[in-house]
Amino acid sequence: MQRREALKSMLGLSVAAAACSPFPALANLASANEDIMAQFATSFDKAVLNNPNLIGLKSMSGDIPWQNLTIEGKLPKALRGNFYRNGPAVHQRNGQRYTHLFEGDGMIQHFNFTDTGIQHRAKFVKTNKYTQEQAADKFLFSGPNSKLPGSLPVNKTDIINAANTNIIPVNGELWALWEAGSATAIDASSLDAKGLVNLGENTRYGNSLKGLAFSAHPKIEADGTIWNFGSTVTGDIVLYHLNNRGITQKVNLLKTNYRGGMLHDFLITQNNILIILPSLDRDKTDERLFSAIRFNNSLPMKVLVIDKNTLTLTREYQVDAGFAFHFGNAWEDTDGTIRFDASLYPNCENLHHMSDLMRGKTSDATPANTVLFTLYKNGSAHKQTIAGISEFPRVYDHLTGLQNNLLVTLSSIQSDVWSDSVRVINVNNGKQDTFVYGEDFLVEEHVIVDNSHQEGNGYLVGTALHVPSKRTCVNVFKVGHVSDGPVCRAWLGQALSLGFHGNFLTL
Repeated sequence: MQRREALKSMLGLSVAAAACSPFPALANLASANEDIMAQFATSFDKAVLNNPNLIGLKSMSGDIPWQNLTIEGKLPKALRGNFYRNGPAVHQRNGQRYTHLFEGDGMIQHFNFTDTGIQHRAKFVKTNKYTQEQAADKFLFSGPNSKLPGSLPVNKTDIINAANTNIIPVNGELWALWEAGSATAIDASSLDAKGLVNLGENTRYGNSLKGLAFSAHPKIEADGTIWNFGSTVTGDIVLYHLNNRGITQKVNLLKTNYRGGMLHDFLITQNNILIILPSLDRDKTDERLFSAIRFNNSLPMKVLVIDKNTLTLTREYQVDAGFAFHFGNAWEDTDGTIRFDASLYPNCENLHHMSDLMRGKTSDATPANTVLFTLYKNGSAHKQTIAGISEFPRVYDHLTGLQNNLLVTLSSIQSDVWSDSVRVINVNNGKQDTFVYGEDFLVEEHVIVDNSHQEGNGYLVGTALHVPSKRTCVNVFKVGHVSDGPVCRAWLGQALSLGFHGNFLTL
């Protein structure tokens, strides 16, 4: 495509994105008279008095300065670097509370692994939204799901960009990622926010990509190449190819007519991008984002296969109805057969469970299992379910898009709020190596740290909140010996709000 045509096309994209916000009817949210957010705050405050497990869903009050952690066990000498995590940490202000877990302002947790031990600090992402609301000491804007009476106008998504879902290293800085808007650049030394990333800067796309959705689950290949997508309620999906310095190389718009309103993750193989459209519909009479999403059992999941070279659709599969927040990895055989895994739910109860939790209500939402999918060139598909509850899947970074044998997931055996276990699954034979923290812990995503580029080597690093002592700990396991328990555990002096995703940067 010639430069002039490309700019014209991207301008069209930008206009479409501005006119078709991923948040439906935001302009109407401010007109609501009923203060649901105040009702959620009252309900949660009452519930947390009787259910200590809700401690991880309380708000953090401010940044946390450097602190030395108390270490149990021995910190491996090979484990040196920085572990960053991101998650929502302001759920409640001035007697009002968000109605969904996904809405809170992002806070970066930073664990520094050194020869002298492990230090921790935390800092809120100083987005424009956070800065204004912090100064006012109250919410000023409606969230994607929460109706705020008297909300200030929200005419573009980045106004309420919470930068709360993931954090990745890009060209010497960090990017705090959200679901429906721009990445936020973070200074890696100070953790100060540097502003929204303009993906078109210094490229032929100019300012035409400003404000477009850039998902919180980019896939990064071993050489640093970044692939990502962004979705809107219109069903359009924007596909991105960035080089290892975060410079945009290619962008394309995929027309899918998807109306489910929820695309959280995707996959890549060596040659293709996989976009999986879950079996969701939206209740058009409900102006909230997450609460309006319904599971449609008669709607098969679609798997869109997109050529990485052209960013165009080449194949499409239909598989049984289902829903997944997260996928672990995908890869393809030499004959074109594609394989991928998903933490697959039979419905979307868990999405609404995270709204119930915000008012202090626990429920029996049906959990996810690890499901292995195989897509054949003739259009047929096969799936295999691995026993055990599954969420937050991870693989070795160097195998992103390539064949993996091991898959790390969280699991749950006793907890009705959050995960309580971590395990390593051999996807070839189903063998599992599991450590159960127990019902006193709320366990968060664990990541693989390994410099050898050999599956089975390295460590798992992840955080967990110990409910009785109201303290968070960071835990280190040796891969291959997970059931033996952590070789090192380091304790903070307080509890952190439960977060979502992060990454370890080795020195």
